Amino acid sequence: MHRCIQCLQPIHETLTVFNFYRPREQFCQSCQKQWETVTLDLNSRRCPRCLNKQTTDSDVCLDCQFLEKTFTLMSQLYCDYQYTGVMKEVIHNYKFMRDYYLAKVLASKLKPPKTSYDMIVPIPSPYERDAERTFNPVTTVLDYMGVTYINLLKTKLRPKQSQLGKIARAQASNPFYIEKEIDITNKEILLVDDIYTTGLTVHHAGEILCDKNVRKFKVFAFSR
Repeated sequence: MHRCIQCLQPIHETLTVFNFYRPREQFCQSCQKQWETVTLDLNSRRCPRCLNKQTTDSDVCLDCQFLEKTFTLMSQLYCDYQYTGVMKEVIHNYKFMRDYYLAKVLASKLKPPKTSYDMIVPIPSPYERDAERTFNPVTTVLDYMGVTYINLLKTKLRPKQSQLGKIARAQASNPFYIEKEIDITNKEILLVDDIYTTGLTVHHAGEILCDKNVRKFKVFAFSR
């Protein structure tokens, strides 16, 4: 008998000739259903770039229209889950309640997108916040996933973005910078962040990359 990695309840799985050599289930049926509920429905009408639910007849959603006034837009967002239900609960407990073990739960549900890139670059959080929680929420999940990445970007301490309105976030100075000079000219970058909401965070990061003449950047988010 083994236990669900999320709720730690025993998983009763009868061995048969069909599942004897198959890896054991990591989630119980109840937890698995919770994750199925928050899976992003890509068949519904969404912005082809940022996967936002479309509210107008335009090919470009209102968020992307707002962003392209200031930034070079990412070429594509990749995301499998909505930021609601079990995903919202897990990320809250992981990031803010410092439940480090939940990185393993997230890593078990996430898969890197099947797309081309030259390097994976995680969106950083300020050193002070990582030191307070004792881990970085994005890179810890990537480590559990076995993903190779480069910590190219750094960020200054700033007010929590959830406490600022959309306009205030857009008008704030760019907190990201590159500490070490690395030639990324004509490179294709895959940025990774935990939550994609308005897109301002990843586009501030993307602005720094574009200043270094990257060919384009894409974004992989744990949730949207």
